[in-house]
Amino acid sequence: MKFEVLYEIGAHAILDGYYREAISSFAASLERFYEFSIKVILKKSCNDQVIEQAWKKIASQYERQMGAFVFLWVNQFQDLPTVLSDKMVQLRNSVIHKGVIPTREESVRYGDEVLRIINALKKELKDQYSTELENVVFQHLLRSHQRVNSNSSPSTMCISTIVSLTNGEVDHDQKTLEEHLKSLSQQREKYKSIL
Repeated sequence: MKFEVLYEIGAHAILDGYYREAISSFAASLERFYEFSIKVILKKSCNDQVIEQAWKKIASQYERQMGAFVFLWVNQFQDLPTVLSDKMVQLRNSVIHKGVIPTREESVRYGDEVLRIINALKKELKDQYSTELENVVFQHLLRSHQRVNSNSSPSTMCISTIVSLTNGEVDHDQKTLEEHLKSLSQQREKYKSIL
């Protein structure tokens, strides 16, 4: 899913020293996770066409997306969702809108908070909406196949990412971003030695 890839891009940006790009990617990952969550929750009671039409009304406006997510979550779970702290929202806005170049530490803190949020909300979705979650993922794969080539036989491959929907490791979602960065760095070194 797009939020998984965007988060991974953010982590690699930190390893490469691109801290502004890391925050931008983490922010985009969280926004796409909110979109994913909205579609999963609505899947239980709405048809796909209505969901897509509704999404088009807010697709280019983050504040509306956030509002839709928060109220939908409250309606379904009777509790507020975990969202970014005001401090992290200010950091994101400074980086995205004012051109501030963050430090590595700021990027890691931001990414770590996004990671905790996605993992906590993802767990709730998996627990309460597993069928709908699987359906949304399947539809995404089907649309991706249709965009590429409708004459080929589809196949998929699952690569575990930091915010993976499919990782089977028991402690995967408990790791900090720094722990994931260490693993990514080790993987890079391993692949360099092979090539």
